[in-house]
Amino acid sequence: MHPSILFAIGFLFLKTGEKFATQDAAGSTVSNFTAHVAGKLDGVTFEPHVLNDPAQAVEFVIAKKPAVGIVTPGFYLAYAKPLGMEALLETRRQNVPAERFVLVTLKTASGELQGKTIATTLAKEERYVDAVILHGKLGDEVRLKAVTDVEGALFDLVEGAKNAADAVLVEEAAWNVIEPDDELGPKLKVAFTSDELPRDLVVLFRPNVGDLDVERLKATLKSVDKQVLNSIRVEAFVDVNSERLSKAEATFYGK
Repeated sequence: MHPSILFAIGFLFLKTGEKFATQDAAGSTVSNFTAHVAGKLDGVTFEPHVLNDPAQAVEFVIAKKPAVGIVTPGFYLAYAKPLGMEALLETRRQNVPAERFVLVTLKTASGELQGKTIATTLAKEERYVDAVILHGKLGDEVRLKAVTDVEGALFDLVEGAKNAADAVLVEEAAWNVIEPDDELGPKLKVAFTSDELPRDLVVLFRPNVGDLDVERLKATLKSVDKQVLNSIRVEAFVDVNSERLSKAEATFYGK
């Protein structure tokens, strides 16, 4: 294809359960990022779409046939085969040396969580939460409560709000910021810490790749300017840790 001829490529951004991961809230920021990347590729423009719901993301992929995405590991593990996904790179977030989750409860709570309710932004990735994050340690009776604001869920827990969950699943990096809070920290404890988890992934939707130069895209993403990366709260795009991802995949499918 002649380099002056532009062809538009769909680019999915999925951050499950995140309040501001919507086209209205983040579309312009993400568009600036994809325009920067496209500017370093010949004959390419990207059409990004931002979502926070895995079911909507599946519908988007089927209808719009994007070639590229940045998605959660839970989405990748659930839909890699039916959607033809291939992990190209992983994201390294700013000030997050390792991706882990912690399960936070009241300090006065017993250690028994089977049959309890857990508030999490990942409620729509239930299998990933249960099998990979929690390693099935809490049994089949754990109920996930969808929230978009984990700090608010922690305040509800501390204040004994009517609809408060029994525990809150929090990214370890976020908990490290929340724990020193004078109102929350003294009343809460970590009941469980996950293993190190896969990072969000840059994926190809192989059936839709067409004439896209994948190796050029990979090299370009690895060399994106720091200022541009900062806008999407990413420190770097790096090679996939295949061992960590394979371990999560085996746990996800109960192998």
